Formats: sequence, C-alpha cells, structure tokens
Amino acid sequence: MADDQVQNNLKGMDDLDFDGWNKADWHGVFAHHHTDDVHVDWKGAPPTDGVQEHIDAMKAYVETAGGTPPQITSHPIGFGSGEWTCVIGEFEGGGRMVTVAKWKDGAIAEEYIWS
Repeated sequence: MADDQVQNNLKGMDDLDFDGWNKADWHGVFAHHHTDDVHVDWKGAPPTDGVQEHIDAMKAYVETAGGTPPQITSHPIGFGSGEWTCVIGEFEGGGRMVTVAKWKDGAIAEEYIWS
C-alpha cells in the first residue's frame, strides 16, 4: 500500500510540474495538486500558507523570469516513503531543483523547494 501511495504521489508531481507549472495552469492542474491550506517554503523566501498565496508567489516569480515559467524537462530522481516524496527537477538549459513534499489525500500539504 505504501509503495502505491508513493508512486501515485510521484505521478502527481509529474503532472504538477510538467502540466501545471510548465503551462502556467495555476487554477487548474497546479491548484489541484495542492491542498487549500498548503504550506510552502521556497528558496528561502518567506513561506506561503494557502494555495492562492502559493500561486501568487509563483506568478510573481515567473514575471521576474520573463513571464514564462522556466520549463522543467525531467524528474531523473524521485523517491518517497509513506506520505513524503522527494523529486529532482531538471530545467531546460540546465539547473536543478529539489522538492520535498508531504502529501495528504493525493495533494501536497507541505512543500519545501530548493534550487
């Protein structure tokens, strides 16, 4: 059961990054994969609480990056245990990020991102 949970959550992370983030589908796919009260700590920025606050922070970041989300091309490493996953995301043109997520009922309830 735990392995199925991890695999489902890793598939959710693929969908979140490749469809939600890459396509800037903030209120569709992106929001779907976060709980309403998600807590996000991203790159040392002030943490956000709630999906709308997280979306607003990501939109602001994308604007500083030229208006289009930096494209995530792969997740070469992904693993987890129980309700936790860890994924390495690789960006087009180089660069990587690490996302550690705690999942609740198929959506991210806590997210810690470093790049």
